[in-house]
Amino acid sequence: MSNKISRRGFLGLVAAGAVASVGVLAACGKTNSTNEAANTSEAAGDTQRVVALNTGQLDNLLMLGIVPVGVAAAKGAELIPQFIKDKFGSQYDLDSIANCGLRQTPNVEAISKLEPTLICANERTDEEILTKLRDIAPVVTGKGGGENWKDDLATIAEAVGKKDEAKKLLDAYLADAADFKGKLPAEVPTVSFLRTKDDAFQVYGTNSMAGTVAADCGLARPESQQFTDKAGKDLSAEVLDQADADWIFYGVQSGAPSPADTPLWPSLKAVTDNHAVEVDYESWYLNASLLSAQIILEGLGKVLS
Repeated sequence: MSNKISRRGFLGLVAAGAVASVGVLAACGKTNSTNEAANTSEAAGDTQRVVALNTGQLDNLLMLGIVPVGVAAAKGAELIPQFIKDKFGSQYDLDSIANCGLRQTPNVEAISKLEPTLICANERTDEEILTKLRDIAPVVTGKGGGENWKDDLATIAEAVGKKDEAKKLLDAYLADAADFKGKLPAEVPTVSFLRTKDDAFQVYGTNSMAGTVAADCGLARPESQQFTDKAGKDLSAEVLDQADADWIFYGVQSGAPSPADTPLWPSLKAVTDNHAVEVDYESWYLNASLLSAQIILEGLGKVLS
């Protein structure tokens, strides 16, 4: 058996991002320093027009009270993921956000037509694309990856003049995580993070979005998931027992085979103990942001505290 956490659960404001240095890249001589870019954005206030091209940047901006004029989508995903619609749909006009293509290959022409004052990208983006973006507007680049979600929020907050707001969100998140940690039993349970990946599966290590939240909460990880060299490790159905722990939190991509349908699944300890919990795929395993952090924290808290 497995439990199911609704994606419409608590999606309260969260914090992320300790103060981090910002890499703002200039465009056409408009600015050549982090401070100048941040000051320009702050002075612009509500008139700033931001395009977000990296995972988590859309909801980071919305958390900071800024509706981007354009965003890029992950391959095979909606432009505006459902969990973001659930959180912000009644607060902001999300339909007004323009489609700027895919994150890996953004539509530079569409971005230019939006006349942005700032573009948020990923430092892993192809340098040729970044050069074209810098010809349009100043570009701020985040590191990307779940292990960098706090720094990436701080980077965006600095660039749009919202450092104080980001710090308040961070303080709130850390307080919630500390409260969670304080309620754990003496024998801390192990948690496993499992997702579908095409026709196979992947477990997440400590350097992942879910892994960082688990660490903030003081949760233990099974030995098979304590790797730090990459975010996830691929598994076939034949070795799915490597995903076992006291609790398994698993996400299933639409149309993909569920781990619950594999031969090994019924034999896993977490499954026999009714400790296998299906969670929202996109917010837990495709995104990296403060909103995802709070969704994961709340999901863990529903069953572990």
